[in-house]
Amino acid sequence: MKEEFVESDVEMRKKMHVKGDEKKGMKEKMGNVKETATETKEDVGKKMEGVKKGASEKKEDVEEKMGETKEDISGKIKEVKEEAGEKKEKLEKESEKEGMTPAEKLLNDIVSKFRQGTEAISDYRMESETSKEDAKKPKKALKPLVDVLETNDTITVIADISGVKKEDIDIGISKNSVEITAMFKEEPEVEDAKFTQKERSYGKTHRTIKLPTEIKIKDVTAKYKNCTLIITLPKLVEDVTKVNIE
Repeated sequence: MKEEFVESDVEMRKKMHVKGDEKKGMKEKMGNVKETATETKEDVGKKMEGVKKGASEKKEDVEEKMGETKEDISGKIKEVKEEAGEKKEKLEKESEKEGMTPAEKLLNDIVSKFRQGTEAISDYRMESETSKEDAKKPKKALKPLVDVLETNDTITVIADISGVKKEDIDIGISKNSVEITAMFKEEPEVEDAKFTQKERSYGKTHRTIKLPTEIKIKDVTAKYKNCTLIITLPKLVEDVTKVNIE
């Protein structure tokens, strides 16, 4: 009986020792789990900081690119405005020099391109050609196209005026301008005929050309040949008197 009790006590001690080892093992495992959790938390924190830093850098990059894009757009708009202003100023100067309004200058440039074989006819034609009645309406006489050439001694004005006789052209001269007036006849050139279509210029046309310098009015000459009027204007040169030095 005593032996059985001793044996039972030994077994109990063994079991308690095992449980103690198990408990110790559990504590070590719990410690390892806590340590792992702490390391994982630190890793997550570092990764979050990295993500935030990357997002911040990307935001700065986007803002910088947006700023550059705005600057580029502003620069291009400024260039377009400056170019438009220069073209407008150039058109105004050229039209003033040729004695026309900017609209008249623009129209004559379009007509000139059309005559040179370009495709400006769609901008040039204003009247409808959809019916015979419209085709019978007379076209307003266009202002003559003019070139102005200058040398040291003379100014030459060359104007294209087709469809008129020399007697139907009037030239007016002042010290700093030339006025050209042409009359296009409206009567049919064929006897006992009537118009079924009317596209040529009819009526009066007038053009004033500003000159870059004063000219000798009495010495001006003009000739008209092959639908081209050429006006030669000698420049007015002031006489220079030499003065002797005593």
